[in-house]
Order: sequence, then structure tokens, then C-alpha cells
Amino acid sequence: MLRHASWTLIDQGVVSLGAFLLNIVLARHMAPVEYGIFALIFGILLMIQLSISSVIFYPMSIRIARLPEEERPALAGRSLALLPLLLLPAAALLALGLVLMGRSDLALPVALHLTVWQGQEALRRVLFAEFRHRDALVGDSIAYLGAPLAVLILLQQGTLTLPGVFFCMAAASGVALLVSSRLVHAERPSARTLRPTFSEFWSLGRWSLANNFVGALRIQILLWGLTAMFGAAATAAFQAALNVVNLANPILLGLCNVIPQAAARKSREGYRAAWKAARDYALIGTLPLLPCYAVLLAAPDLVLLLLYGADSSYLGLALPIRILAISWLLGYSADMICSFMHGVDAARLALLVSAAGTLAAAALFLPLVQPYGLIGACITFGGSNLARLLSAHWFLTRMIAHGRPSAA
Repeated sequence: MLRHASWTLIDQGVVSLGAFLLNIVLARHMAPVEYGIFALIFGILLMIQLSISSVIFYPMSIRIARLPEEERPALAGRSLALLPLLLLPAAALLALGLVLMGRSDLALPVALHLTVWQGQEALRRVLFAEFRHRDALVGDSIAYLGAPLAVLILLQQGTLTLPGVFFCMAAASGVALLVSSRLVHAERPSARTLRPTFSEFWSLGRWSLANNFVGALRIQILLWGLTAMFGAAATAAFQAALNVVNLANPILLGLCNVIPQAAARKSREGYRAAWKAARDYALIGTLPLLPCYAVLLAAPDLVLLLLYGADSSYLGLALPIRILAISWLLGYSADMICSFMHGVDAARLALLVSAAGTLAAAALFLPLVQPYGLIGACITFGGSNLARLLSAHWFLTRMIAHGRPSAA
């Protein structure tokens, strides 16, 4: 277990490091309004990614984890063949939306990035499902570290623009896609097998889709609400604070990639055994997590200075970072329980947990953000995560006590 967790965390560490470096470079060198637009677009991209993950990647991961090794390439091939059916319409709609919003310069690079990124994501998820996290590290290093490196080259040449940023991200993911394709074992599927596979995936993933959409809506309420009330620069400040708090995202995302498979493997022994497997991974994650957030709570000013520089407009974010750090810790516990629920086919309960958080965010947003601005948004985020944690713990207790999800 420790070996699997280590490679998972290393891989996710590379992914999160690349995303973190990219955000820091953009926050330091782009105008706040442009960086705010980047944050809004990337939020939409993440919602699309979560939707595809729910309908294809998540069901594939759960099913492959339960299959004998010789049957896995066939399912991997069918899963990869389903991807364009969802991805291409999403990319076209996104491009159209950008044109209608008056940013036609972003339509092609954003759509291209989404398409290539999700192709690479599909291959890494196949490797994850087979617990081949070390192999996935190759492509992920190219995709996620290559993007900020390419952006730094644009910066050095004095040609840094928002369309150029998305072209850089697409190029890095494209190289990673070519490399990862040599590592994945997938059989060419028959066309007649795709419909039953999609039906099976939809049956399993529809609750995950609703859960991820509702969960992503919590953040979108804050991002778009801040933009509507105070402008894109306020969104940029919120994203700049999130960048700092997200330093520990490798732990969260890495464990969310491995806990559903670990819980699925133990699910035949009952919920108590499956939760024990998930909890052990979650406890491993707390070892590096607690010192990291202790530093953020004790010295946020120093961290801001190191990351954004002495002349940055984001140096006054110490209090938002403290609030978001506490919120992140609450959310970590809720996410670990929800990952367990996804592994034991209780995604409907995870949806209820996400709904509790989103309803809390919607209820708190105006009363807190209108008078207190960015601070109010951070407190809203914390209240949302507290609602998620309380509801997740309540459902978990009932699952273990009664032997089955009471609401599933």
C-alpha cells in the first residue's frame, strides 16, 4: 500500500507543481484582469474535465480494478474510443461560447488545449486504474512541467499573451500524449461493443457526474460572483490566494485517484473493511499535510512575498490565506470520505455531500460577500466545506452501522 501511495503522491506532486508554477508565473506577470479571465476559463475547463472523468474515467477505473489482467486492454480500448463522443462537442461549444463573449482570439487555443489535454488524461487514467502510477509519471512530467517552461520562454521573448498560454499548454499535453500512448495497453474495440459499454459507464458514473458538477459549482459561485460584483481583478486575487493554499493539492488529488480503487477492492468484505483501506491512505496523507498548513497559518506574509515578489498587488492576502487554509483542512476530510463512497458504488451519497456544500455556499455568498468582499468569499468557502464534512461524517457513520448506504 505504501508503495502505491508513494508513486501516486509523486505523480500528483508533479501535476500540482506544474499547475502551481504556471499560476504563479501568470499571476506575477499578467495584468490582474487577464489573470482573472484565465481563472474563469480554466474553471470551465475543469468542469468539462470533471464531467468526462465522471462518465468515462471513473467507471473505467472501478471496472478495470476488478478485472483480471488479461481482460483490461479490451475495456481500456472501449473507454478510449468513447472519449471523442463527449470531448469534441464540448470543445466546439466552448469555442463558440468564447466567440460570443468577444474573445474569439481564445477560441482555437482553448479548444485545442482541452482536446489534447483530455486525450493525455485518458491515457494516464488507464495507467492509474492498473496501479501503474510510475509509468504515468513520464507523460505527466512532460505535460505539466512543460507548460510553465514554455510560458517562461514566451515571457523571456516578451510575447506572453493569454492565447499563447493556452497554445503552450496544448503543446506540452500533445508531446505527453505521444509518449503515454506507447505505455498503454489497449485493444481496438468493435463498434458494437461501445453502446453497451457506454450504458454501463453511464449507469455507474451518472451519480459521480452530478456530484462533480455540484461540487465544482461551489467554486464557480465564488469566481463568477466575485467577477459580477467586483470585476475580474477580484477573481484574480481570490485565485492568487487559492494558489498558495493549493500547495498541498498533490496529497488530496493523489489520494482521490487511488482511494476509490483501494476501496473497490475491499468492498466485497463490507463497508467497514473498505473504509479501513481508504482511511489508511488518508492518514498517510496527513503526515506531510499538517506541517505545510502550519506554515501557511503561521507565516502567510512570508509565503506571499516568496511566491509573488515584493512589488505584487497580492501581498495583502494573509488573512484570506489563513481562512482558506482552515477551509482546505475541513475539505480534505470530506473529500477522503467521498472518495471512499465512490469506490463502494455509493456515489449518490457523495452527491448529497456535495449538494450540502453547494447549498451552503449559495446561502452564505450574498450575506458575506456583498459587505466583506474577498474575505466574505473565503469565509463562504469555509462554511461550504464545514457543511460537507458534517454531512459526510453522518453518512459514513450510518453506512458502517447499517451495512449499506441508507440513502443509496
